[in-house]
Amino acid sequence: MLDANGDVHIMSRRGTHEMAWLALSEWAARASSIEHLISPIRFAGGSLLDPFQEFFPGGASTAIGELMIEWGFDLQQGLVDRNQRNWSSYQPTALGPILTRPVDDAAFFQMFWQAVRPNGVELERHLLRILLETEARSLNAGVADYEHRYERLQAGTKNVVSFGFLTRVVDAYDHQFLTYLADRAAPAHPYAMLCRAGLLLKLAIGMAEENLRAAGVQPTQHFNDWWQDFGAQQGLWPPGNPPEATVDLWSDIELALEDCAAAPTGHRHEWITALAGNAIRMCETERAALWGLFQ
Repeated sequence: MLDANGDVHIMSRRGTHEMAWLALSEWAARASSIEHLISPIRFAGGSLLDPFQEFFPGGASTAIGELMIEWGFDLQQGLVDRNQRNWSSYQPTALGPILTRPVDDAAFFQMFWQAVRPNGVELERHLLRILLETEARSLNAGVADYEHRYERLQAGTKNVVSFGFLTRVVDAYDHQFLTYLADRAAPAHPYAMLCRAGLLLKLAIGMAEENLRAAGVQPTQHFNDWWQDFGAQQGLWPPGNPPEATVDLWSDIELALEDCAAAPTGHRHEWITALAGNAIRMCETERAALWGLFQ
């Protein structure tokens, strides 16, 4: 590869994972990346980019790049996460201890699925707030200085994000999903890795759908047979009986979460036994990919 100075670099010494994290870190830091990253995220009947641009209509922004690094999407944390995942996945004879308790896992399942649910607003409104704060801070200001621009927001957006929320007068704490993914402890905590992976999934799905539509491809039409076969192969529905729409996949998760909330968590065997098939159901994150990409 040639760099900006014309110097040649041999890439074979770097692994695929390392190169992917280097590319992500570099790309996210560019001022133009915010539109590609958050524009596809649906929020209050529109795009998450819409209210952001009402506050800051300039277009270019480094807010998302700063947040990606702050949240642990850098090369160092990426390598730590990879090593932890590899240890868990490829060393079955290591018999490492489980670091979490059933009661905490049950709460995490509830939080995680609510954060990635179809047409959700809870995580999205927290993302909006922290994006606005980061951008305002780069201008030596605070969100409270932009109340006049808040008034320009659509009524639907105001219904889910009050100005008091954006200025942390109410509901001051960040969503737990964001708190977990920002955890840079070593070794990485399982919840932190899962939330970082969950946000990457959310962003990747949105950008993939946007790229397909820009190329004239309608995912629900052109890939209809593929996603229906995929879901059946993964056991998400019986063969030949796909849901009418991928958003219907949420109903299974909603029922599983209700059972999870009622299941005893005294010890892990008791908890898993009570959950039965729902223990697997709540691990089917392929559902989030399907309802994000094939809406």
